[in-house]
Amino acid sequence: MATSMAREFPRLAFLCNFRVVSPCLGSSTTSKYCRTQNDTCMQVARYRAPPFPLDRSRYIPDKSDPKTPEFQKTLKFDRKLWGRHGEASGFDPSICWPTKAELAEVQEEERDWCLTLQEMQQNIAIRRAEEEKARIAREKRIAANMAKMPKLIEQVHEERRLKKEQLEEAKKRKEHLIAKARERLGYNVHPNSPKFEAMLEEIENEERKQKKKAKKAKQEAMREAFKAALATAEAAKIQDGATINTDVPLKAHKTQDD
Repeated sequence: MATSMAREFPRLAFLCNFRVVSPCLGSSTTSKYCRTQNDTCMQVARYRAPPFPLDRSRYIPDKSDPKTPEFQKTLKFDRKLWGRHGEASGFDPSICWPTKAELAEVQEEERDWCLTLQEMQQNIAIRRAEEEKARIAREKRIAANMAKMPKLIEQVHEERRLKKEQLEEAKKRKEHLIAKARERLGYNVHPNSPKFEAMLEEIENEERKQKKKAKKAKQEAMREAFKAALATAEAAKIQDGATINTDVPLKAHKTQDD
């Protein structure tokens, strides 16, 4: 039954994916076959239905009919019909131009969102003036920086020189400490070893104490010199006869080591 239906209704066979079993007729046939395991050919239904004809009839809605949709009664739809069918639509081509109300609305929108020619020219003039002002300011800034360049270059060289001196001083100090630690321990010691760190801390404490002693001695010498100057001033008897108050405690001068 399926075979007879497929032969009589090839389109239905194509939609239902029916296959017709028939002996292989060779390559001279126009139908398409596929060989199976049982050495038989299965003819597959191949049918392409013709396309549906286009509806080229003109549809002009009847505006007096109450069943006609409201959007088909608008001027916009009439313009669409004229653009599709032309004069055959029966409309006057003048409906495609905007009405006075639509034209006024468009002009109002342009006034709100678009600039006039004078305003655009004014904006261009303002933008060019700002660009010229920015260019002049940039040229002045470049000239000022070029004038400062020799001084800045000298300052950079000076900073590099000071940094180099500090590195050399730190290197010499480290070598001095390593040599002193070697002298105390009697053998070479690695700078990262705990013994070297302990020895370094001890040496730094000793140097700190020596600096404090030197500072204290310097302050004592300054105090003695000040007392000697006061004694000399009293012996000379200042012309105005004023006495010098020697009870004021002396303050030590601050140094960089404090």
